[in-house]
Amino acid sequence: MAKAAKDTRPIADQATSETACTYAALILYEDNQDIDSTKLAKIIKAANIRVEPIWTKVFEKALKGKKVGDLLHGSSGNTGSTPATQTTATPAAAETKKPEPVKEVKKAEEPEEDVDMGGLFD
Repeated sequence: MAKAAKDTRPIADQATSETACTYAALILYEDNQDIDSTKLAKIIKAANIRVEPIWTKVFEKALKGKKVGDLLHGSSGNTGSTPATQTTATPAAAETKKPEPVKEVKKAEEPEEDVDMGGLFD
């Protein structure tokens, strides 16, 4: 029985891992496939990138049940319901919920400290 060759590629850093998972999720979305950790890992491996398995699981959980197209276009899927509930409120209820004016809090100015920059600006 032959052993599988150990993957010796270095594991990508956090930013690269997130980017790789994002692109893999977009590829699956464009191909109208479900986004799951196995498919994400397969695409990332084909791109010759090695990420921690947790990243594909995180992306799977984050995108499960979500419409990726809505996320891309900036709509949350709840358009229309919030303004309707606000406009149906009675005038008396609207008067009681007036926002209070924001009071500005002024901080006392702190004197600037002279910091030795190690001759950087000498």
